[in-house]
Order: sequence, then C-alpha cells, then structure tokens
Amino acid sequence: MEKKTRRAFLHMINAGIVVLFLFFWNKLTSIHIQSIKNQEYSPPFNKNKAVSFHDNFIVVNDKGKYAVFSSHCTHLGCKIANFENDRLVCPCHGSEYDLHGNPLKGPAYKPLRKISATISDDGQTIQITG
Repeated sequence: MEKKTRRAFLHMINAGIVVLFLFFWNKLTSIHIQSIKNQEYSPPFNKNKAVSFHDNFIVVNDKGKYAVFSSHCTHLGCKIANFENDRLVCPCHGSEYDLHGNPLKGPAYKPLRKISATISDDGQTIQITG
C-alpha cells in the first residue's frame, strides 16, 4: 500500500468541499423553485412582444402561440432575463434556450419548466399558476 502524501490528502479535502457545496447549492435551488411553484401571477400580456420577463416567469409569444416558462436556468437556477438572437440566455454560465424552452447550448441540458397559464378574456393579462 502506498503512503499518501500531504498534497493528495489536501486534494481529497478540496474535492469533498466542492461536492458538499454543490449538494447544498442544488438543495437550496430546488427548495426555492418549489416555493414559487404554487404562486399565482397576472402580468400584462403584450401580444406584439415575442418575449416578456416577469418576476419568476418568461412569457413567450411565438407567432400567436404563447407559452410560459420558469425563468430559472436548469443548470444552477440562475435567473434568465436576456433575449438575444431568438434565444433565451442565462447570464451566469451562458446556457441558451429556444422559444420552446429547449436547451440549445450548455451547460444546461434539461428544458425550462413549462408553467400553465391562460390569457384573460379581454387579452390584456395572462394568468400564470406557478
């Protein structure tokens, strides 16, 4: 059996700290997402705008068909608030999504969570049920 060096021991400790940090980050992110899951929100609906960012939601109006997604990136939960070149862009690590919430560029590999919503009868607001 080989004798372990101090450097190998420190590498093991550092790796353990990173794993522990990632575990707790993932846990906190999922708790936050669960806390906003059941809230209701009624932002204005602009049928002439392709993408609108509201609090924890992204409203996409693609050629008359609308969809609502969580604004939290599926990589580490950063809030997406950028729309560039027909893509939703995460400011933290550069993940990109199409207008259907599908990942186009990583590190995210899961699609954005789709949220149920209905447009009011007068077409002025959109009722989002997280």
